[in-house]
Amino acid sequence: CKQSEPPVNFIQCSELHQVTSCAWVPDSCQLFTGSKCGVITAYLNRFTNSTPLEIEVESQAHLYGHTAEITSLFVCKPYSILISVSKDGTCIIWDLNRLCYVQSLTGHKSPVTAVSASETTGDIATVCDSVGGGSDLRLWTVNGDLIGHVHCREIICSVAFSNQPEGVS
Repeated sequence: CKQSEPPVNFIQCSELHQVTSCAWVPDSCQLFTGSKCGVITAYLNRFTNSTPLEIEVESQAHLYGHTAEITSLFVCKPYSILISVSKDGTCIIWDLNRLCYVQSLTGHKSPVTAVSASETTGDIATVCDSVGGGSDLRLWTVNGDLIGHVHCREIICSVAFSNQPEGVS
């Protein structure tokens, strides 16, 4: 696609299913989209041999568990999980291979706005709005146990982990 050409919308959706977030698994050609209504859609993507740079996108599954807008999705390939967070205060871990629910990380009292996971340890960080202003940052094990949390007066917009070997960097 040339820069002078307009972008192509290859996922058609209604206003209710408007895409609010997405995550990509390059080596397995999976694309996940989170929607305004709280539904996650998994797409299988295939590059065609007939036309260079042509991609086929096929809806694979719908994941239900949230009741409000998906605010962020994160794929942690080494642990084969997808993590989704929502304005309804929920955080859900999904199995990437079976495309099914694993467990919820509970205790958020407001919309969860950001999520990330460590590719070395599997630990998960979630951020939610704090009732008194600022943000609450929580750290969880990949098994869903809360390690700890801290309140920040500032608003946290995003969160990330280093991918360096644990204990070396």
